[in-house]
Amino acid sequence: MPEQVFCIGSNLEPTANISRALAALRDRFGPLRCSSAYRSVAVGFTGPDFLNLCALAESVEAPPAIVAWLKQLELRLGRNPSQPRYSSRPIDIDLFIPGAPDGAHGKLTVSHQEIRESAFLLCPLAELLPDLKLEPDAPGLATLWKEFDESSGTVTRVEFNGSGQGPRAPTGMTSTPSGRR
Repeated sequence: MPEQVFCIGSNLEPTANISRALAALRDRFGPLRCSSAYRSVAVGFTGPDFLNLCALAESVEAPPAIVAWLKQLELRLGRNPSQPRYSSRPIDIDLFIPGAPDGAHGKLTVSHQEIRESAFLLCPLAELLPDLKLEPDAPGLATLWKEFDESSGTVTRVEFNGSGQGPRAPTGMTSTPSGRR
């Protein structure tokens, strides 16, 4: 069965909203394999820090149907689609399809370029799928993360169990491309 990866983020009541999103994903797709949760600063605007993670599920559903459902889920969880792209949000859920070339599903999915440029995407994806290559001759995600330019952003791993309890940052636990924690 094809693997689908959900890239999930929130900076408004992130613990509660991500917990609700994960519950809805489990209800629809069954068991999920999740990355750790990571805190990062807002990019492109001034706002509260984001909490991000990625979740892997198996599904035979076509990407357009999954994305349509995800957009409805975002609405149910309080996302306002008329807000600017770079603004605070209760939830953001994007689809990444391992093995699908960029543009294969139009603007419906996270692009390889976004992954390469965004610590909040690359770090949890590298944790979840370390050997995955964005292109056949490219290095795996773990290698891309190790080589990531830290000036483009860092993330801090936080404890998160998806049950609605607040995330806590373990002392000194900052994830950087070089692997320093």
